[in-house]
Amino acid sequence: MPNTAAAETLAAIPFAPTRPTLDAAIDALDALGSAGGGAVDAQARRDAFARYEELPVPGMRPGRGWKHDYAKLAFDDLTWASGRREQTISPLAALAVRGAERAVARDDASLEIVVDRPALETANAGGLVHLGAVYLDAPVDAPDSRVVVLPLADARASHGELLAAVLHRIVDPRGDRFAALAAAFQNCGAFVYVPDGVVLDAPIQLVFANSEARDEAIFPHIVVVLGRGARATVIERHLGDGAPFVCGIVEAQVGERAQLDYVTVQQLDEQARIAFTRSARCERDGAIRWHLAELGATLARTVLGAQLDAEGANADTSALFFNTRLQHVDLQTSTIHAVGNTTSDTVVRSAATDRGQGRYIGNIVIRPKAHGSDASLRDDALLLSKRAHIDSIPALEIAANDVKAFHGATVGSLDEDALFYTSSRGIARPEALRMITLGFFEPVIGRFPSEALRDEVRSALDGKIDDATELD
Repeated sequence: MPNTAAAETLAAIPFAPTRPTLDAAIDALDALGSAGGGAVDAQARRDAFARYEELPVPGMRPGRGWKHDYAKLAFDDLTWASGRREQTISPLAALAVRGAERAVARDDASLEIVVDRPALETANAGGLVHLGAVYLDAPVDAPDSRVVVLPLADARASHGELLAAVLHRIVDPRGDRFAALAAAFQNCGAFVYVPDGVVLDAPIQLVFANSEARDEAIFPHIVVVLGRGARATVIERHLGDGAPFVCGIVEAQVGERAQLDYVTVQQLDEQARIAFTRSARCERDGAIRWHLAELGATLARTVLGAQLDAEGANADTSALFFNTRLQHVDLQTSTIHAVGNTTSDTVVRSAATDRGQGRYIGNIVIRPKAHGSDASLRDDALLLSKRAHIDSIPALEIAANDVKAFHGATVGSLDEDALFYTSSRGIARPEALRMITLGFFEPVIGRFPSEALRDEVRSALDGKIDDATELD
């Protein structure tokens, strides 16, 4: 276990994205030393914050289809901290207990369904749990002792050379306002290393859980490195209560002939806000497969990218979101074919009901001399109420000849012919709405890497249909 003494006495810092707050955070990390979660040098933090102040506010201005103004995000009552302590109960178990308590309070008689969120039964090859701004090492049953799962701060000491080759080299904090903020205030994170030739059957899980409803500013940085011929699945989970602001970075380096399935399941409380920039770089014949399920938070912004830098590299992106009540999701994907004979396939499915809002921007870039590239993008959105709104903006940038490139997008409501067909077979309209909506997401769900995950996502979507107040 890491040193846990310092975190018990660390006072939380009131958070605001200002230089005085950053100076206080740097001083706190210096005082903590190896017991803290910092993995970014002080000068790099200041440089990143300078870029945060300079960079334009991302996205469109608020309007009919978008209510959030990134320039006016409120950070009132948030705290920033970094440190570690041992926990007497896993945060996942704590969430299950709280879910049971809420269900009992609602006079729910069935003990089979009292937990509000999935029980996280997916097997683990190794795990690292981050509870608020506190690390907790989860039990690890790694099938190969060479697999490394560490807090990012610890990895700087034990795997510094390997980490330095990736850290801030795949996601450039100078290019995105939220990535710059994440680099400046980084206070936690994880490092995953799967060496050459190692193939993992069970996934590695990185769980960011907020079981005590603390309203914190959390800035994770996750680095995943796969060696030549390695294969792994990494699951990044966000769940918990309260109204935290989570702003993070994921960087993945996929070696020659390596294959990485990276899964994100986001189920934060509807008061939370989360913004992540995730990107991967693939070497020759390497493959990155992104799987994203945005199912919680009042505002979720994701920038998801892949850089195909060598022949034979492949990137597949599967993403879904379902917005209910007042939820907003802002999703952007970008696949860059830097050289020829590379392939990519992006599939996005989204739905919104009540006053849910969403927008998706998908971009395929084929650079000069990237001849022989093969890329496709498909986005479909489903509106389930009159007040819901989703924008879809697919784009192609092609600067090479002899390529295959396709994009397509649809935004529409439920198919009345399908509803008529189901009613003619004796299926009541509410159940037909449920069946058709869940079936709509299946092209994305079916690409998730295990049946356990697929069932988990289906169950979460089914619960969101139950929570919806408007289904037209």
